[in-house]
Amino acid sequence: MDGSVSVLWSRSLHMRSASQALAAAANHLVVAERRSRLVCLDPRSGVQRWEQRVEDCWGTAVVAGERCLYLSQAGVLHCFALDDGQRLWSTPGLSLRHFVSVIGSVVLLGGWRGYRPLTRVALADGRPLPSDGADCARAAALAWPQPVRWRPEGDSAADAVLIAGADVPKLLVMAASGAVLREWSLPAPVVASDGSSFGVGSDGRVTFLSGRRTVMVFDPVSGVHVLWHHERDLHPVTPILDGETLWLVDDTGTAAIDLSPGVVTEVRSLRRRTVRAAAPVPGGGLFAMMDRALVTVDRAGTVGARLRLPMPIERLVPGVDGLVHGIGKGHLVTLDIPTTAAVPPL
Repeated sequence: MDGSVSVLWSRSLHMRSASQALAAAANHLVVAERRSRLVCLDPRSGVQRWEQRVEDCWGTAVVAGERCLYLSQAGVLHCFALDDGQRLWSTPGLSLRHFVSVIGSVVLLGGWRGYRPLTRVALADGRPLPSDGADCARAAALAWPQPVRWRPEGDSAADAVLIAGADVPKLLVMAASGAVLREWSLPAPVVASDGSSFGVGSDGRVTFLSGRRTVMVFDPVSGVHVLWHHERDLHPVTPILDGETLWLVDDTGTAAIDLSPGVVTEVRSLRRRTVRAAAPVPGGGLFAMMDRALVTVDRAGTVGARLRLPMPIERLVPGVDGLVHGIGKGHLVTLDIPTTAAVPPL
């Protein structure tokens, strides 16, 4: 990857919004701002398309098809039409849930830090749904449930979700009904955080950390297996997998791993910096550092681009057509990452 990183546009959020109050789709970018507003922006220009009042800007936003969901910190789940912002429904009484995952026509909430069991509501109208199966998983602190398309060999594809307890070395794939479709034992519990613990590749494979040194992968067809054992402790940054290349953050910095021969390339220039967020970009990974730097690393472990922002980034959200959106410290920034062009040093 020999591309530059440039700021396409930026926007003040007027106060520090939650990093999870940002969601991206192909032609829409939704973020909570100004304490009580949810706005939809054009991803490439930053032009505002609509806004709606919500209770606060410290909740969770997700996009599900033609709908946008926002779970406020106050515990109200709102559903808006993504195109024009029309309020479709609002369901209160859902505080201390934080995680929001959509499986087909069902919205799954809860499991965050074990405060509330998983709760199911209908995407169509927000009404509560009965919960069946997976009761032990629902009662525990979970990693953020990850929607997947589960298509085991010989079966048709189905909407499902990955469920992992923060203290139990198991991974479940669960149907929208709550029924467990498959269960796997893991070397250690999934490393969970308030953000996403799962990285999703363009081919549908999902990576995650099992303990401090093992990288696992969920394949929609073949299931779960060990992808890589690392020689040093890994930081709780979601692994990035693209083809046969894996990017990780460990105690010494960033590493690019060619899985086929098992060759590890350490990015020595990043050793003294701390990674706050990471996201896949064409041909590599993008890393946001504590010192406000953004750095791309290609398959060979070469630093391809550097950019320093006026504020640190807490979360990176991949968009489309080379766009990546970053949120942090009361600001939203959209980055353009072309795949060619020379890159000046910092």
